[in-house]
Amino acid sequence: MDKFKIYITFNTGDTHVDTDWCDQETLLSSLRRLLHGPISRMNVLTEIKVVDLSDSIVFLVQDGQQVWPEAA
Repeated sequence: MDKFKIYITFNTGDTHVDTDWCDQETLLSSLRRLLHGPISRMNVLTEIKVVDLSDSIVFLVQDGQQVWPEAA
């Protein structure tokens, strides 16, 4: 079973762990909230980064654009 952690960076430069070592279902729920919820409409996030247990980046959004994996 994979575990994931979500880091968010605010436009002030502050970084915060949004979701700590969660399963895939919780990951998807958190991403839905971050990408489509109230915080996304406030334009205060500059980065959303998801890492796995091996500390590899599995999903990255910067300035509202998906960077990794590359969007088709």
